[in-house]
Amino acid sequence: MEESPTAQRKYQQGIDQVVFETKWFTIDAVSYGSLYNEPYYRLSCSDSVSIIASNIDGKMIMVRQYRPAIEAFTFEFASGYVDGKELPEKAIKREFEEETGYMCEWITYMGELKICPSRINNMLYVFFGKGAELLPGRKQDRDTEVILITADEFRQIVLGGGHIDSSSVAMFQIAQFKGLL
Repeated sequence: MEESPTAQRKYQQGIDQVVFETKWFTIDAVSYGSLYNEPYYRLSCSDSVSIIASNIDGKMIMVRQYRPAIEAFTFEFASGYVDGKELPEKAIKREFEEETGYMCEWITYMGELKICPSRINNMLYVFFGKGAELLPGRKQDRDTEVILITADEFRQIVLGGGHIDSSSVAMFQIAQFKGLL
C-alpha cells in the first residue's frame, strides 16, 4: 500500500503528529529537543516561487490583493506554490503569467529565502525578470490588481509604512545587491 503525502512528509521531516490539515498546509507537532517536554508547532506547506519583473518601460510589475489574515490590501511581487514535482523555474513562469498576464523575455534565479523559519518550513525560490510584455487577451483576475511601479515608488511605499510583504522587500534588496535594479 502506498503512503499518503502526509505520511510521507511525516517520515521525511520527523513529524510527531499532524494536528490540522488543509489542502494548502498542515500544522505539525514536532519534537523540540530533549530539554522540552512539549511539542513545537510548525506550519508545513509547499515550496513557493516569487519574481521581481519589469516591463519594457522598466517599471516593476506587482499585484495588489486583499489578505484576510491582516484584513488589508497588500502590494506583492507575483508568487505562488510549486506544484508537486514541478521545477521552480517552470512554476515561476506559470505563476507570473497567471497572476499578471505578463510574460518575461528574460528570467534569472536570484536565490532562496525562508519566509518565517521560526514557524514555517517551506522554501521561497526568488527570480528576477526583464522585458515583460502583456499577453494578448489577458483577463483581469478577480482577486488581484496589477500595478506598475518604479523602484523609487516602491521605496516610498516601504518607508511610508505601506502594506508590502516582507519577502518582496527582501527580494528588492537582493536584486539591488546583485546589480539587477
